Amino acid sequence: VFIYRHFATYIPSNCTFITGGGGYGTDFNRRKLRRIANDMGFAHASISGMGSTWYGSPYDGYLVANQTLHGMLWLAQYEFAIPERESKLGTLMWPEWHYGVLLLYGQHLALNHLVATNQIRILIGTYILDQSTTDNTVQYITEGTRLNLHCWHTDQRFSKFAFKMGHYNQSELAKHKNDKTAQSYAMRMALESKYMTLEEMAAYGRNNSSSS
Repeated sequence: VFIYRHFATYIPSNCTFITGGGGYGTDFNRRKLRRIANDMGFAHASISGMGSTWYGSPYDGYLVANQTLHGMLWLAQYEFAIPERESKLGTLMWPEWHYGVLLLYGQHLALNHLVATNQIRILIGTYILDQSTTDNTVQYITEGTRLNLHCWHTDQRFSKFAFKMGHYNQSELAKHKNDKTAQSYAMRMALESKYMTLEEMAAYGRNNSSSS
């Protein structure tokens, strides 16, 4: 994930807790998660499709994180067999039921319970969170209408997998220096953080803060 400058100053209306979008839901696992919520003594508000990016108050973040961990522990202990927990099945059961998205299942249980018991209000904010790092348009950068970029599973630029394997190098910084697309923003952030020393990064941050 890469954040934009206005990430730190955006205030959600009505103190709403915002999530990105999540692609884990099927009819099967939505029914299963509702049944699990009942087993746990959790309420359920019939909402789905929440992603793993959260934006909201520290208190709401604490509530969601605490209940999400509770849900994840319950699921790991009672709803997945040892071969599933040890990844011996791979993605055989995806997308119906998959241990690799335990966080999203736990969050699903937590958010449904908190919403149903009127402890928080949520919004699935796909219009403001998780812009793709492969986006080669300039609209969202210039208008400042997104809060962060998300590196999805892709081989297109900017790819977190390609970056990790060293496919992008310092020579590309000049190419992307004045490019206003989300794709180039991600590339600059990644390469600058890789090649700058901590002292250079601190000085860069101070200079940009004083000029803004």
